[in-house]
Amino acid sequence: MPSEQNGGSGPARRGGRHRAPQPPSNTGRVLRATGAVTALVGGGLAVGGAIPAQAATPDDFAKLRQCESGGNYSINTGNGYYGAYQFDRRTWQGLGYSGLPHEAPPAVQDEAAYKLYNSRGWSPWPACARKLGLINTGPIGVSSSSGGSVERAIQPPMTLERARQEIQNTGLSSPLSIEAANTVRADAFVWQDRMREHRFVLTVDGKFGPQSQGIAALYSYLTKISDGQPGVVGENLWNATVES
Repeated sequence: MPSEQNGGSGPARRGGRHRAPQPPSNTGRVLRATGAVTALVGGGLAVGGAIPAQAATPDDFAKLRQCESGGNYSINTGNGYYGAYQFDRRTWQGLGYSGLPHEAPPAVQDEAAYKLYNSRGWSPWPACARKLGLINTGPIGVSSSSGGSVERAIQPPMTLERARQEIQNTGLSSPLSIEAANTVRADAFVWQDRMREHRFVLTVDGKFGPQSQGIAALYSYLTKISDGQPGVVGENLWNATVES
């Protein structure tokens, strides 16, 4: 599992009236494809966390651990990632567990994976989630290793308040891109809200879909701040829009 303020008016476009025509760019293509140029300064902002219609299943996690580790709960290859779900030490301990993941019983590793998923969706496992086409985004119930039952309601749908609390410790967990369009992420939630404060019009739902991609590409175009790929929010855009 390889590793997740100030408001103001949007930046103004610069350039001479008779500026020489520029060749098409990747940014331009993204802007046209997403219709982002129509998303500046307006009304009709949709705010709220949509509740996913379909919950993740144990079978999804069986496929995930097969992809991550061949389903081997005790694997430790020395690369800093451990167990069936390839947790790193920091993530594992952040979930409240001691020791190392590959030393824990399978049921505990499953519980930890469910908890992480309920908090951050499939984003901690981007490559395998993309390869397997994991798109179910509803919370999964968790059976506690202590014998109790951790009901599904313990992990409610993501809200802006909860998202803000989560990123206080983690910040940007990994670059925001269209590849995680079906995953609800706390950092995406906060980034979308901050862009709303910058007077861009977009849905604040924690899913970095085509609309968010277009806004990121447009902001990058207007400010010349880039993370190397149009429509992707990495450290540069994150710092400029959220941390500034």
